Amino acid sequence: MRYVLFALVSVGCAKGGVGLAQDDGGKVVVDGTEFFDGPDLGRPDAKVFTDAHVFNDAHVFNDAHVFNDAHIFNDAHVFTDAKVFMDACVPIQTDLLSNGGFESGPTVGWHEVDPEGELIVQPGAGLTQAGTWGDWQGSYAHVQSDEVFQDVAVPANATALVLTGYYLVGTQETTTTTVYDQGTVALVKPAGEMVLESALTLSNLNSGPTTFTQFTHSFAVAGIAGTTVRLRMATTSDSSNLTNFFFDSFSLVATHCP
Repeated sequence: MRYVLFALVSVGCAKGGVGLAQDDGGKVVVDGTEFFDGPDLGRPDAKVFTDAHVFNDAHVFNDAHVFNDAHIFNDAHVFTDAKVFMDACVPIQTDLLSNGGFESGPTVGWHEVDPEGELIVQPGAGLTQAGTWGDWQGSYAHVQSDEVFQDVAVPANATALVLTGYYLVGTQETTTTTVYDQGTVALVKPAGEMVLESALTLSNLNSGPTTFTQFTHSFAVAGIAGTTVRLRMATTSDSSNLTNFFFDSFSLVATHCP
């Protein structure tokens, strides 16, 4: 009987079923492996010091959703989207007039209203600002009206519209105070020619200089962008003492996105 009891105890220890012993040296023996107690710091719970959920959990330190998610750091919609940084147009300038210097003659770009003949002509030396062709209006000793015009389409996204040209006035009138013959440069509506904005007003009182005078006018573009307008040079003469109006070298430049 003793032999049988000894064999049972030996087998139980070898398999580690319940074999556990603790000595007085602060160590624990489990299945032959010794574990020593550390100093008692009053904080032995591993869930306070080493639990991954407190110190090393990726959701706290390394989770891409916190640190490296492209939607926070590298998403083009935040940092490099062209619509934020590069989607602005580079404005260009376009001369809307055809044959602004009249050098292609009376049939290109312009239209004339004159019961007595051509207005876009070769008037002679000194009567054009450049080249040999120009717009010559007036020069009547009777009541008469002249007109030269060109219709242009203003770009819908235009931010500026600037007219530049030259004029020369000569008269037989002797007064220095009374207007008898007049000239205007203006933008008008193509239908009915209602004046949208005047750019220049002339009369026999502007006579004197023997060389061409340059003028520049910036139109208010907000109300005409995206529409067709008419650039018109027009003159009226009274019944005596003629006045000559010469126009040349026009440009009508729109600033807009291409």
